[in-house]
Amino acid sequence: MSSNFRIWLPTLAITFFLVACGDNKDAAPTSTEKAKPAPRATIISTSLTRTTTVEVIEHSVGSLESIIRPEVSAEIEGRYIGGFVITGQRVKPGQLLAELDTEDYAIAAQAANAEAAQLEALVRNQRRTVKRFTKLIKDKLISIDRYDEARAQLDSLEEQLKAAKARSSQKQRGLTKTRVLSAYDGIVDEELASPGDFLKVGDPLFRIIKVDKLRARLPLPETLANRLTVGLKLRLVSPMAPDLTVESSIQEIRPTVGSRNRAIDILTIIDNPGPWQPGASVTGEIILTTRENAILVPKTSLVLRPAGKVVYVITNGIAHQQIVEVGEYIDDSIEITAGLKGGETIAVNGAGFLTDGSPVTVSEAK
Repeated sequence: MSSNFRIWLPTLAITFFLVACGDNKDAAPTSTEKAKPAPRATIISTSLTRTTTVEVIEHSVGSLESIIRPEVSAEIEGRYIGGFVITGQRVKPGQLLAELDTEDYAIAAQAANAEAAQLEALVRNQRRTVKRFTKLIKDKLISIDRYDEARAQLDSLEEQLKAAKARSSQKQRGLTKTRVLSAYDGIVDEELASPGDFLKVGDPLFRIIKVDKLRARLPLPETLANRLTVGLKLRLVSPMAPDLTVESSIQEIRPTVGSRNRAIDILTIIDNPGPWQPGASVTGEIILTTRENAILVPKTSLVLRPAGKVVYVITNGIAHQQIVEVGEYIDDSIEITAGLKGGETIAVNGAGFLTDGSPVTVSEAK
């Protein structure tokens, strides 16, 4: 083989290769023209929006009070001998609670009775005198002046007798007041005096409370003043019986704002369900308003995006971003006040990884 042929042989091989590649350029696309991979679907779980009745509730922690908390006090002066009831004991009207020393009042009553008896004797004698003078005046055996004087003396003695009997009744009443009786049906809350104390009129002996009816006092922020009205429904729960709920309504609204806590007190009177006691704490749920057919979605379905608060509505395997407005947070759900009509299928778990138009795969619930 000649030397010139060996030189041109590589050149011819390259030429034939290029021609062959040029003939098949339509069959094999270039790297820049290869097909783009399909977007990967996000695995999510879904839920249907539901409609229900939503209560707008304000919570408050207050206290229970006894409506009647009278203090049984001494009505007379005297030394306190002793009591017949103790704290926590139930008492009834007319029951003996305590006794005071009776000696001074017994003596005073005896003296008043003796004075009244003396005046009664004088009155009887004077009446006989007037009766006798009445016969003598008819026979004109005495002067009219003497008769008038006897009559006036009788009138005076009768008035003195009335006063003496009133004093006697007063002393007798004072004697009965040494026995302190209950005027209430309730429970002794506290003993306020000790045997041996000298009591003056008005000094307290016992505090009695009634527990069959209680008043619940609940403080609320002053910002709610315009939303509070008498008649709003509320639910009460006390730690003394956590499983027991009492329904009531606002019966009174305190007309002034508390100077210390800047709160408005609302009051309601309830029948004691049994185990509740005055002074216990109570939690109140005040139902400010009720909305029918409210739309609820799970909390995890709500996502914060630059456009605002959104949920993703799933249609034919595609997530569509929907801007919404929210209302009340209720347990694990959120009220949607605008943006949804109800009945939509929305993304729940995995919603935070979605964008508008993302393909999704719905996982089966286990």
